[in-house]
Amino acid sequence: MSEASAFPRTIAVVGLGLVGGSLVRSFARLPSRPRVLGSSLDARDRAGAERVPGVTVSADGMDIVGEADLVIYAVPMGAVIELLAKHAERIRPDALVTDVAGLKRPVLEAARAAGLGERFVGSHPMAGGEGAGFDAGRADLFENARVWLCAEKAAKAAATNRLDEFWSGLGARPEWIDPDKHDLLMVRVSHLPQLVSNALALALESARVDPNDLGPGGRDMTRLAASSPGMWTDLLEHSTSDAAGLLRSVASQIDELAKSLEKGDMKKVAKLMKRTREWRSGK
Repeated sequence: MSEASAFPRTIAVVGLGLVGGSLVRSFARLPSRPRVLGSSLDARDRAGAERVPGVTVSADGMDIVGEADLVIYAVPMGAVIELLAKHAERIRPDALVTDVAGLKRPVLEAARAAGLGERFVGSHPMAGGEGAGFDAGRADLFENARVWLCAEKAAKAAATNRLDEFWSGLGARPEWIDPDKHDLLMVRVSHLPQLVSNALALALESARVDPNDLGPGGRDMTRLAASSPGMWTDLLEHSTSDAAGLLRSVASQIDELAKSLEKGDMKKVAKLMKRTREWRSGK
């Protein structure tokens, strides 16, 4: 793993679940470890973080944000919005602030309202898993992972450059994107697969299928069904109409397949499968 020359010396991580815990672990692998301050309301997550060398833990993020060169909010989006307003006056004037929530426009607006617009840059690592809590984290979670970065026009160039260097220093691939474009993309490529996985799991549950009887394909397609409901409803609250429209589009495709099967029209089924195969293979 490379380490950026301007890597922060003191980092505060608010939230020590899957992503926050992975950040804490990744910092411990750096050639020159930064001072790491972590906070979580969950005693188990705090205990896990305390086992990592060089980490100081608190239950309240207010205790740690004022000491950091970089403050990272690794909590659900609703909590990020709430904490930005609560912590803004405590954060140092020269500190860089970011988050890792799956939607960016609502967070950027909250940062601007809190007076942090010039030094706030939103992050969204395309890395994670269905697990939850500190113990679900991995030190290599961000290696070669795409990390979307978004900022308001008011953000200073120094802030955007520093955050770009930060993620590069963890071995990730930062890419800049317009926040509105990012959020629409996430509804399509992240929220929709999550909801489809939930729907499939519900259908299998109704058919009294035991998860232990699933084959590799079934396990892959229902993996997301084990994700945290709280995290997802927090995001979906801000994308209800787009997500619902896309889910109805999936329902329409399922209905077309079902009608072809009922008619015994295997040519139509094969034609639809050929389309999806070509799309998935990039042809």
